[in-house]
Amino acid sequence: MAGTGAGGPGAPRGPIFLGIDLGGTKVLALAADAAGAVLGRAVASTPADDGPDAIADALASAATGALADGGVPDAPVRAFGVAAAGAIDIRSGTIVHSPHLPTASHMPVVAMLGERLGAPGVIGNDANLAALAEHRYGAGQDTDDLLFITVSTGIGGGIISRGKLLLGAEGYAGEIGHMTIDAGGPLAKSTTPGAWEALCSGTALARIATERINAGEPSSLAAALADTGTEALTARDVFAAYHEGDKLAQSVIADGVRHMAVALTSLVNILNPGKIIIGGGLSNQWDDYIAPAVTLMREQSFAGVGKATPVVLPALGADAGAYGAIALAREAAEEGTI
Repeated sequence: MAGTGAGGPGAPRGPIFLGIDLGGTKVLALAADAAGAVLGRAVASTPADDGPDAIADALASAATGALADGGVPDAPVRAFGVAAAGAIDIRSGTIVHSPHLPTASHMPVVAMLGERLGAPGVIGNDANLAALAEHRYGAGQDTDDLLFITVSTGIGGGIISRGKLLLGAEGYAGEIGHMTIDAGGPLAKSTTPGAWEALCSGTALARIATERINAGEPSSLAAALADTGTEALTARDVFAAYHEGDKLAQSVIADGVRHMAVALTSLVNILNPGKIIIGGGLSNQWDDYIAPAVTLMREQSFAGVGKATPVVLPALGADAGAYGAIALAREAAEEGTI
C-alpha cells in the first residue's frame, strides 16, 4: 500500500477511508484515499485505565489527526475500520473481551466512534486484520491461501482462504494461539490446557524458565531472577542466556521449538496454506526459534504437504493492523454493507 506522504501534492482520489489500530498503550490511525494511497497518520495514547468514552475519544483524536496530517482535515470520511485485540463481535461492532483493555469489554466501538466521526465503520480482530493487510498489500499478495502468525507476548493469527478472511460462524475464527499443543500442559492465561500461547509465546518462555529455576534447576538466570524480585524474567533474558550457553535456557528454547513445530505442522495439515507469514517480537529470533520449528514442520507434515510451503517475515510491521482496518472498511463500502 503505497503512501503519498503527509501533505503530498495532488488531490486524493475518491473518498477517504480511515484505519485505526487500538493497542494497549497507543492508537495508530491512517487516512487513505479510495486508491489505497496513505495520506496521513497520527498516534494517540490509549487511556487504558479509563472507560469506553475516553477510549472512543482517543480513537477519534487519532483519526482526526491522521486527516489533518494528510492535508484533508475537512474531507468527509466514507468509512472507518478498527483493529483491536481480543474477542470481537463483528456483527454488532463490539469488543466482547480485550486482554489489554479490560475497561473496553462489551464496548460498542463502531457505534461510539461513528457518532464522533459522522461515518459508518467496521471492526475486526487485530491479528485477522494483519493477515488481511499482508494479503492485500504486503508479503502475501502472491497467494490466496495464507496463514498469518504473530508470536510475541501472546500468539495470534489470521487465515486467508481463497482470498477471503476466514471468520467462522460468529467472527471468532483464527484464535490459533489457543490451540492445544499438549493436553497435559498448563492453562496459563488461556482457557485451553497446553495451548500454543502457553508454551511458546515470549511470556511462556519467561514463565517456564522462572518455574524451573524456582524448582531448583541451576541457571545463570537465577541471579537475574533474584535481582528482579517479584518481577518476572523476560523472553529477552532467556534468549540472552541461551546465546551464552546456559543449559536451562537452551532446554527451554528447545522445548519451545518442539512445541512450535507441532503447532505449525497441525496448521499446515489442516489448512494447506500457500504461504505462512510469521511476525511479532519473537520473529526477531528467527534463526534460533522460528527456523528450527519450520524445519521440523517440513519433516512432520502429512504427505510432505508443508515441505515447500514458503515461510516468510511480514512486510508491513507494526502498521499491519491499521492497514488491514483500511482494507476492511474499503471492501465493506464497495460491497455496500456499510
